[in-house]
Amino acid sequence: MTSIVNIFQISSVTILSIFFSTFVSEDLTCIAAGLLAKEGKLSLPLAILSTGLGIFVGDCLLYLGGYLVRRGIVKWNFLLNLQKKWESTKVLTNWKRHYKKSIFLSRFFPGTRLPLYFSSGFFALPFFSFFYISLFAVTIWTITFVSLVYLYGNLVSLYGSPDHSILLSLGVGLSFYLLYRILRITIDPSEREKFILLLKTLNQLEFWPASLFYLPLVPYLFYLALRYRGLRYITVVNPGILASGIAGESKSEILNLIPGDRVASYQFLSKDEKDPESRIQNWMVQKNLEFPIIAKPDKGERGFLIKKLHSLEETSTLLKSYPMDWLFQEYLEGPYEVGVFYYRVPREKQGKIFSITDKVFPEVTGDGICDLKTLITNHPRFRFQKEAHIKHNKYQLDRILQVGETIPIGSIGNHIQGCMFQDGNHWRTLEMEKILISIGDSIPGFYFGRFDIRFSDPEKFQLGLGFKIIELNGATSESTNLYDPKFSIFESYSILFRQWKILFQIGYENYKVGVPLYPYKKLYHLVQNHRKYKASFSDQSQYSFR
Repeated sequence: MTSIVNIFQISSVTILSIFFSTFVSEDLTCIAAGLLAKEGKLSLPLAILSTGLGIFVGDCLLYLGGYLVRRGIVKWNFLLNLQKKWESTKVLTNWKRHYKKSIFLSRFFPGTRLPLYFSSGFFALPFFSFFYISLFAVTIWTITFVSLVYLYGNLVSLYGSPDHSILLSLGVGLSFYLLYRILRITIDPSEREKFILLLKTLNQLEFWPASLFYLPLVPYLFYLALRYRGLRYITVVNPGILASGIAGESKSEILNLIPGDRVASYQFLSKDEKDPESRIQNWMVQKNLEFPIIAKPDKGERGFLIKKLHSLEETSTLLKSYPMDWLFQEYLEGPYEVGVFYYRVPREKQGKIFSITDKVFPEVTGDGICDLKTLITNHPRFRFQKEAHIKHNKYQLDRILQVGETIPIGSIGNHIQGCMFQDGNHWRTLEMEKILISIGDSIPGFYFGRFDIRFSDPEKFQLGLGFKIIELNGATSESTNLYDPKFSIFESYSILFRQWKILFQIGYENYKVGVPLYPYKKLYHLVQNHRKYKASFSDQSQYSFR
């Protein structure tokens, strides 16, 4: 009797584990369920049932999520009008005609389910139709997938050693998953395109994911930490900035440190401001500014939530969508933008320019045939950041450019938002260096960081005139010329390593003259709070800005 109870308990735990695992990864859960059935830990019908039920419940939750968002925006009149405008579009009308077919087919086309099921709830399309079509599709999918894994596992077991059943199961699962991925890549053009793009990305360091890009830096940081006997020296490299600019620093407070005539006009706006629109209007009148203007979170980095606003209505929508401290700034047409990396060793009276990065804004040229979306998708460079470019140009994706017609598709000098970084050493002149070094030297408590600068006249800029500073980044800023596509991987990492060596050197010297290290506990909480802050204001909002 006891053994029967134990078996029942084990089965219950296994079934629940399979059920909830489908919310994380449907494909891997189907493979795991098939392997459990093959190993005799669970009957095949029960493996199919628990997997299918979890997938089906997940589908219904997506529909429910969309429906709840729809109910929530009823409270906001301006969003309600936007919703009604969407519902009258031709795309939605056509989708309603083929609603049942789309729900069924999406089960067999990866990447389509989340937006489709969520939108079904958001636009309040018939739930009963969604329910039985989804149930039917999930049933076919789960029976086929789990059974194939089960049969594949038994087939492989005929040639495997029973003494290594765990290793065999892992091998079966891995090999089946690889075969499954290869099949998807072979059959599905979109999957094939992603795979080819991934292979090409391996040779494009600037498009590597951060976790891969910074991996070679980790051993070097350990070396620096051992050499200088600590890591916290980077927290005292810029005593005039909170934690030297590692996280949570205020952009407006940093700009306040720079001589005002050199800085682009800006306005800090607290999240507690009672009449923010009036404050923005008054600032624009006082500074004789017109739209567009730039909005940045006062605490943020790497292009986080940077918006180009074209009207007071867009400004109001932004403030309501993201209740945070904002920095509004005049939009400088440029068309030139550079990143000038400055540093000063504390024992020396004068700083140095480490590097200059030339920021090249993305443009596309028409052929008279393709629309803008197609031009972006087929572009040898822009396809690597297709999602970002499509998002920024959603209002003109259907536009067909004439032969030879060239238009900009991005105006924010950030790599994540599509800007290309090149080495800008050709801008370097003695006059320009003298002026920028004097600005860096004059900023209290500043020894290491990057000025982001815009200007319109190259000759004036090289004389140290006619430019405006739009941002100053501290300890975690980078010498962004290392992302130049012309540089070899060795050259790029050489720049990165030299930068970090200087960072530790400056921090250590500041510490020796009495600058206190930032406490570990406070630093931990600072970084954690900044991560939570960014996560709470993720850029997955439905509200769009041109």
